[in-house]
Amino acid sequence: MRAHGLALRQLRVVLPIVSILALLASASAALANDDRTVFAMDRCEPDSFNAVLGAGGCVRDGGVTFANFARRLNPQDGGHNAWRYSRHDVALKPGETLSARNTGGETHTFTEVANFGAGIVAQLNAALPAGTPPAQPIGGLNFLPAGATLRLGPLAPGEHRFECLIHPWMRVVVEQN
Repeated sequence: MRAHGLALRQLRVVLPIVSILALLASASAALANDDRTVFAMDRCEPDSFNAVLGAGGCVRDGGVTFANFARRLNPQDGGHNAWRYSRHDVALKPGETLSARNTGGETHTFTEVANFGAGIVAQLNAALPAGTPPAQPIGGLNFLPAGATLRLGPLAPGEHRFECLIHPWMRVVVEQN
């Protein structure tokens, strides 16, 4: 019984110290996180999308059927608005980095391009005006599967354009100061 009482008193002393240290560690981590995140989003419905794209084409139920999605693939709608990046522009301060996180159910790309334009899936380019020239990737395509996060290193100062080359209406301009 006496050992139990001693252990309880020690716990009462140690627990607040450990709690304060954990709080300080999480605050330091938050301050050290100089990262801005752009979310790639979609609302695909697995049964109808997988019937067209194959198993695994859509892995999260967002409620939009493939038929509904396909109806929006025209220049008037400019693609389905549930397929988008969370931001159209981002301003990065010196020292901040950029991440892209896919919270949707389909694979996207987060690819830097010299110019916005048509993507790599001809049928989805129907959402753009006829004759839209292809986007010109800078470097390789950065595929972003559902649930994945891509962290980019520091960007050179200036303007950077990123586009999903699968869903070419998904675009963001990043200004690195």
